[in-house]
Amino acid sequence: MGIDDSFAAEPVGNGQGDEQSQAESDHITRHCFVLCKDSPLPDAERARRVVAEVFGPDYSAEVDGETVVSVTRGEDAVGVLAFLPMPIPGGEAEQFAANNVMWPEGPAEVAQHTAHVLVTNIGGEVDSAVGSALQVSRLALVALELFDGIGVYWGNASVCNSRAAFERSCAWMNESDVPVPMWLRLQPTLNSEGERGLYTIGMKQFGLMEIEVDRYDMLPQELLDFVCNVAQYLILNGPVIKDGDTVGGSETERILVRHQPSLIEPERTVYKIVFEA
Repeated sequence: MGIDDSFAAEPVGNGQGDEQSQAESDHITRHCFVLCKDSPLPDAERARRVVAEVFGPDYSAEVDGETVVSVTRGEDAVGVLAFLPMPIPGGEAEQFAANNVMWPEGPAEVAQHTAHVLVTNIGGEVDSAVGSALQVSRLALVALELFDGIGVYWGNASVCNSRAAFERSCAWMNESDVPVPMWLRLQPTLNSEGERGLYTIGMKQFGLMEIEVDRYDMLPQELLDFVCNVAQYLILNGPVIKDGDTVGGSETERILVRHQPSLIEPERTVYKIVFEA
C-alpha cells in the first residue's frame, strides 16, 4: 500500500523523548531469504533477462556453477543470490510464518520448503537503510523468479510473506513509496479484557522505535493501513514524531502519539498510538 500524500505529523508536544536516531547502523537490512521447493537452477541467459526486467537494462548477471547468481551494473557488484539445497535450519522460517495476518496459510506452505536462497546486497555499505532495503527487495524479486520461490523470510522483521504478497507489494516500490508490510511484522494482539491491539517488529533496521497500539475502535484493515502510514512516514523522514505530537491523513484526523514503555517489552520505549476511548 502507498502512503497517503496528506499524511503528516503535527507537533503539539515539547519535543522531548527517547527517540533513536536514523543513523546508519549494523541493523540495516543487507540480506533476506527466499524459500523454495523443487527449485530449477537458472541458466545465464535467463538470469540476465530477469535481472534486466527487475533492475533495468543497465544491469546484468553471471551464474557460477548454477547455484550462485551475481548481479552487476557495469564493473560494480550489486548483489549475490546463493542457492542452498536445504531448508532454513531449526524451523525458524515456520516460526516466523506463524500468526502473520498477511499470510494465513504461511506455516503450512513454509513447512514444504526444501531449499532457500541467501539474498545479499553487496553494495549495502554505501546505501542508506531505505536504499539497502529497496535493493534487497529487488534482489529477492529476482530470486523468486529464477528459483521459483514460494515466499520471502525478512529476518530483520521476524516475518515470512508469500511470493504473491511480496511481488504485489514490491511491484511499485521506489524511494518515496516503500513496501512497509513486507519490511515489518504487523502483529495483532488481544489482551485479557478482550481489547485488540497491534505492534510492529522491524523498525530497528531503520534506526527507529517500534510502533504499538494498545487498543483501537476501527476495522482491523483500517488499523493496518493507519500503522503502515505512520511507519512509512517515519521510515522516509526519520524520528520526527515527538512525544505528544499528533498524526493523521487529514486536517481533522489528529491521533496522539506518545513515547512510552512497550507493552510487550517494558524496558523498551516505543511510539504508542493513542486512540480516544
